[in-house]
Amino acid sequence: MTTVDVLGQVIAENFLVILALIIIAIVIAVVSRAVVSWKRMTVDTKFAQLDFERRKLEAITEKQKREELREASVLLTDKERQRIEAIRVDRGVLSRRSIALMNEVEERIGRLERGTENAKLYEMLGDVSSQERRLFRVKEAKMEKRGDERR
Repeated sequence: MTTVDVLGQVIAENFLVILALIIIAIVIAVVSRAVVSWKRMTVDTKFAQLDFERRKLEAITEKQKREELREASVLLTDKERQRIEAIRVDRGVLSRRSIALMNEVEERIGRLERGTENAKLYEMLGDVSSQERRLFRVKEAKMEKRGDERR
């Protein structure tokens, strides 16, 4: 007997054992993938929770800073308050000017778009008119030829 024959015979005798081992290996692979994906999901959830907590702490810290600044502003002198108020007023004026300029720019852009659209439409109208003239002249000339032929 050759080695291949012996190997074939061993496989045939132990077919059920080999099949069971293959099925067990497949089950182990599927279960391990499921476990890994579950672990990854729990880790991602924990990261999301930690990120949420970090953002919450940052918001609380910002709120606390604002409250401390508000308390500190009570301790300002009248001159310091007047300077701050003057800056706020100046910022308001600048903001109004910025808004007015933005509105003017938007209106000018809108007007420019309409003007461009009108120019294109006039050009298209001119093209259509010239095409009509050329087309109808050809038709008129053909009709005149037909009329001449009939006579």
